[in-house]
Amino acid sequence: MGNELLSPKVIVQEAPPGIRTIEGVSTATTGIVGIFERGPVRTPKLVTSWAEFKKRYGTFITAGKGPEGVFGYFLNGGKQLWVSRTVHYTTISDPLTKTSVAATITLKDRAGTPLNTLRVDALYDGIWGNDLKVDIKAPTSGKETGSTAEFNLEVIEDGIVKEIFPNVSMLDTAKNYVETVINATDGTGSDLIKVTDLDSATAAPNDRPAVAQTALAGGVDGLAALADADFTGDSAGTTGIRAFDIVNDIRILIIPDRQTTAVHQGMQDYCEITRNKSMFAILDPPVANSYTAVVTYVETTAALLERSEFSAFYWPWVKVVNPSTTVYGGVADITVPPSGYLAGLYAQNDGRKVGGIYEQPANIENGILRGVIGLETETVNDETRRDYIYPRRINPIWKPPGLPIHVDGSRTLKALGNFPSVAERRGVIYISESVRTGIVFAKHRNNDDRLRAEVEAAIKLFLLLQYRAGAFRGSTPDKSFFVDVSKDLNTPAVVFSRRLLVNIGLATQKPAEFIIITISQDTRELEEELAGV
Repeated sequence: MGNELLSPKVIVQEAPPGIRTIEGVSTATTGIVGIFERGPVRTPKLVTSWAEFKKRYGTFITAGKGPEGVFGYFLNGGKQLWVSRTVHYTTISDPLTKTSVAATITLKDRAGTPLNTLRVDALYDGIWGNDLKVDIKAPTSGKETGSTAEFNLEVIEDGIVKEIFPNVSMLDTAKNYVETVINATDGTGSDLIKVTDLDSATAAPNDRPAVAQTALAGGVDGLAALADADFTGDSAGTTGIRAFDIVNDIRILIIPDRQTTAVHQGMQDYCEITRNKSMFAILDPPVANSYTAVVTYVETTAALLERSEFSAFYWPWVKVVNPSTTVYGGVADITVPPSGYLAGLYAQNDGRKVGGIYEQPANIENGILRGVIGLETETVNDETRRDYIYPRRINPIWKPPGLPIHVDGSRTLKALGNFPSVAERRGVIYISESVRTGIVFAKHRNNDDRLRAEVEAAIKLFLLLQYRAGAFRGSTPDKSFFVDVSKDLNTPAVVFSRRLLVNIGLATQKPAEFIIITISQDTRELEEELAGV
């Protein structure tokens, strides 16, 4: 039944909401590009815990600092981490030129003259796959004859049986077909291998792989000749950072495995230009840099100072308890880049309370780094050293006497930017991206007074909520922000050009970086006495 008024009828209609609401976007979802033991190359995957990360990407390795960054992220309160594993590409724009290789083995069948019947590949590239074995055994179902004959397949890693796939078949149409079972992506398949039926010409049941235990071989990590470009990537191949092009909700970017000019500038450009000012980069200092050397790096070598307000730089590296004596030997602690720990700290502060993103991730309350037991250099504890680096917008991590190690800086790398502190810049990213997605409803609508009033009301309501959460320094909403969608802004010429202009002004909070206390002699009694003379 339609709503046309062609005959008497009762019509019920739904009215659109009087005021549209804008939902806030994610604030602390982080992307990490790094070197990992295993896991998909170039294809980002979301992990929400250290345990989930280990299952897919492995654990600590000597070849890279990526796992330490992930561990520190979750330890400090991070919740959502997109992981992109990088390797060396001979041509960065072509993902097929990756130099990493998955370990593999081709199994023979049971014919008198054995033929190739099943190829087994490690699920991910790398030498880790060389520690895998497959063990073909008789089926527990007892089905040994005929076209439906079955076999058991076990996956062994480092001498331990990790997976068992009982009673699988080489028959393509069977429910328990070996490819269907082992290659399943619904959580029931293998986390370690994938298989390919080579369609042996041998008739069943001798087309099954021979009973034997066989090791995979040929895995290569692809880290030889690893270059800056393998981290900064290329849009054509969605390699390096550009692997995150398909992930919309990342707001923080870290690369603990590379501290170079090209990578740091590439991170800045990706956050500010490629991602249209929607992301923020946390930059690690080069390892073992003195306070003068790190200033030289920021000011001259990498020329990061005043280059972008969509990044912050911290110094020095931090010490953590040795997480694996197998990997790092018997030392008590190791030194790691701080970015993973800092990204987790950002996330923790964002989620601590409503409006947490508007608080600086610094000081003795909001800047304590969990899991950090020491500093790469104690010189940062000298005030004269901090006086030297902080004007260059390098945020120190230090330990005051009797207090825990914490972040004692809140500056982005650009003093001349619109929003020069970390919380300001990240808060405005949150507001901008929320508004950007929240007023999509206005696209293709008639650009008239009603639409402009609807857009204005939606944005004002959202900003009012942010004001109540402590986003702005004004004492009242009208002193904290304004939204202009007026006819003065949207002139007939603008409307006829099919544009709707919105001007938003924000009085963002400013950090109290310097607390000045003046102490003087109390002369009030003397002044009173003299006043009575």
